[in-house]
Amino acid sequence: MNIKNLRTQQGAQFPTVTAPARVLPKLTIVSRARDQLVRITQQLPGGGETRPGQLTMTEKVEAAVKNEDTLLIEAGTGTGKSLAYLTPIIGAGKRAVVATATIALQGQLVDHDVPRVAEGLERDVSVAMLKGRGNYLCKQRLLELDRAKGEEQLQLLGGRLPSEQLASLRAWAASTQTGDREELDPAPPHEMWRAVSVGPDECPGAAKCPSGAECFSEAARNIAREADIIVTNHHYYGLNLATDGVLLPEHEVVVFDEAHNLPEVLGATCGVEMSGGRVRALARRVRGVLTDDELPLLLDRTAIELDNQLRDGTGQVAEMSADLVAALVAGRDRADRVLAALRKVNAKEDTDAAARVERAMISSTSLIGDFDSLIEADDNSVLWVDGSENNPVLKATPLEVGAILDEFLWPDKAVILTSATLPSGLAPQLGLPTSTDITRVGSPFDYPELGMLYCATHLPPPNASTARAAVAEEMATLINAAGGRTLGLFTSASAMREAAETLRETIDFPVLVQGENSRAALIEAFKDDPESVLLATLSFWQGVDLPGDTLTLVTVDRIPFPRPDEPVTQARRDRAGRHAFSQVDLPRAQILLAQAAGRLVRRFDDRGVVAILDQRLNTKKSYRWELINALPPLARTKDQAEVIEFLQRLNTEAAAAQ
Repeated sequence: MNIKNLRTQQGAQFPTVTAPARVLPKLTIVSRARDQLVRITQQLPGGGETRPGQLTMTEKVEAAVKNEDTLLIEAGTGTGKSLAYLTPIIGAGKRAVVATATIALQGQLVDHDVPRVAEGLERDVSVAMLKGRGNYLCKQRLLELDRAKGEEQLQLLGGRLPSEQLASLRAWAASTQTGDREELDPAPPHEMWRAVSVGPDECPGAAKCPSGAECFSEAARNIAREADIIVTNHHYYGLNLATDGVLLPEHEVVVFDEAHNLPEVLGATCGVEMSGGRVRALARRVRGVLTDDELPLLLDRTAIELDNQLRDGTGQVAEMSADLVAALVAGRDRADRVLAALRKVNAKEDTDAAARVERAMISSTSLIGDFDSLIEADDNSVLWVDGSENNPVLKATPLEVGAILDEFLWPDKAVILTSATLPSGLAPQLGLPTSTDITRVGSPFDYPELGMLYCATHLPPPNASTARAAVAEEMATLINAAGGRTLGLFTSASAMREAAETLRETIDFPVLVQGENSRAALIEAFKDDPESVLLATLSFWQGVDLPGDTLTLVTVDRIPFPRPDEPVTQARRDRAGRHAFSQVDLPRAQILLAQAAGRLVRRFDDRGVVAILDQRLNTKKSYRWELINALPPLARTKDQAEVIEFLQRLNTEAAAAQ
């Protein structure tokens, strides 16, 4: 048997690994995958336990794979989703792409789950991880940066002076086998990484690049072309759909794990964006290859015009005024003139100059296409301004992605969409019939015995002037009872920072705050010190795994309804009309609240409290049960004294076990 993790085989010569030839029998009986899963789980370290929900899920996936159907399946925390869907896919000998929302799950799939299933089935299986080009070092751009001098190097670095970080980047480039920026700790400044990487809108491909033979991105893609299981992220799969399927090799099955994120991600990847910063980046690129100084200056003028038109509208729907339309049309014309000039440049093949010209031409072509898309945007897209006043970004986000999925996803593939929480409105958001059922298999955890869901009904309404102070006070009381061991989740950064300031004055436990260190460093520090408290915003509500006595209390400052002024959300509300709250606002709150509560119990012996510090979970009869029913079925209470006693007991037991 030959189980190959292709991610670890990217050596200096970047060999192309060919998957072993094999002929696998077709599925003949419905129960086959179930039997295989039982055998695999029995072989797990310590003797694995087969779970009823996991068996149901693997049977459903098996049928979907066999019939090339679409399956929406909600599998509660602890079900063992990865083994449940990998077993029938690998058992059927299908080539599959697994797209997830988190790096942690991607690593688990590549390093553990796929090899485990392959070994249990005694199959030769190859697996590869694939990311977008911007995640890999571009050796050609690093070479050009090294060869540049003075002002040219300063321009390539976006005005940032070279430093010792550039020297460490060179040393890493000489030793890395993958070129993946995830290896770098700490991460280099954005401007520096941007100078030594390329995006899909500027890379000419290995055949036209002097350094193409040793390209990290091409090596990863070559390996993925030969893999049986390709692991990537939702964003990359969305880009694959938006580019008519050119980024990924042909595959028969696609699994979207953590699929509750999918509508938002696909909307972003299938959309278009434009900014002054993007136009300036093209101006910097063409200055080094064009003798006509006027053209880069015209691009700079467009960048200034776009900034001026957009900066006062950040966070709002874009007003397509005559001045903004004129700036877009002028920008399109100037980019077209730049492209025409680049086509006339006579650069010697396989030189740095030729590579720069080729990248600039690709960037210009992409820019022209996106200018056209923005100018011609229809009613299916909402035009809005993201970013900051210093770097406003005009975006066109499609409100519906069903047409794209109808063409490139649903017709000829088995599609598995799974998550611990799937909203009832997911199917129509993805262009599937509203009658599409969601199969739900419960978690194996005995939630009522493991913990409590506490609603602090005595706190003021979340919009009251005293709400934030009251939340911080309640958190301090609960944290003291828990002995630290707390993940405090907030719906806004300002509320988080205000709570951090108060807690640091009122409790004796270390307080870690998102933004004061990297995500990885914060999680590591939290795990290392059981008495610590970690405060974070929405990016920590999912994809964070903190099992054991490190975490016994999760607090949520308020129900995470979307802000009323989010442009894309408001456009979807307008389209939904009188059903806006039930179709737009409530499903988002359900998903996020369930994901937040899911941080507490990650294994069978985890215990603790999920504290919702928003009285509306108890008082709003029109929707409170919709929210409660989306949460793990923990024992429910409004009694603060009961919660304090429970947390104190857990803290005493944890301290005794250390």
